[in-house]
Amino acid sequence: MTEPAVLYHREASTGFVTLNRPRVLNAINDPWITDLVVAGEQAAADAEALVVVLRGAGRAFCAGADLKATPSTAPHMPYRADHIDPMQRIARVFRSMRKPVIAAVHGYAVGGGCELAMLADMRLAAEGTKFGFTELRVGATVTMGGLYNLARIVGTGRAFELLYTTDLIDATEAHRIGLVNRVVPADELADAVAALASKVAGNFPFEMSLVRAALYRALDQDFDAALEEEGTNSLLSYLGGSRNTGMRRAMDAIEAKPPQ
Repeated sequence: MTEPAVLYHREASTGFVTLNRPRVLNAINDPWITDLVVAGEQAAADAEALVVVLRGAGRAFCAGADLKATPSTAPHMPYRADHIDPMQRIARVFRSMRKPVIAAVHGYAVGGGCELAMLADMRLAAEGTKFGFTELRVGATVTMGGLYNLARIVGTGRAFELLYTTDLIDATEAHRIGLVNRVVPADELADAVAALASKVAGNFPFEMSLVRAALYRALDQDFDAALEEEGTNSLLSYLGGSRNTGMRRAMDAIEAKPPQ
């Protein structure tokens, strides 16, 4: 029996979506796409997973499209239905996730691999990781919401430079332009991601889901609409009782501190 191209499992309060084609640097083919949709939906439905981590098995996060699996020609509608639509479903699954998503990136995050990393809320990268978009060099275009996300993360000028030159940049440059949140030594990546996931999971999950959805919507709202949504979310949080619990915990922590 063939092992899935993408796996999902949970450890404590963290759900792990693991790209599982290590022999080809987790390159994208149709089974990868199908399995990633399934794994993403499993992560979304797992109520005990308060945080989701995206990662790649082996030597890379994802090196982009599997060129050996890419058809040179295909009928228009079947190609859209069988390939493009499922790719874009991946983007919708992770954007609509009701919990934080962290990408642990190492080796390569190229093309669709970089697009997938950008679907996470935060990206931690191992030193030496290469990022980039090679689509225009091979006669392809971006599919998984990459243009939308890239321009918002690094700005239009840098986005066009990455897309037009097709050059790869290293993790240090990716951090400088805001593409990744943090760069750590390769042997510390797993621990750094685990520590961040644990810290994030300590927050109130309902409020995190409200803030995540509202922040993404705020990217395209005017200021008054964003204020209106923030007000609604604040009321929902207040009515849910989380504030009383959170304030009580904070006071207990202060009172438990020894005097200086």
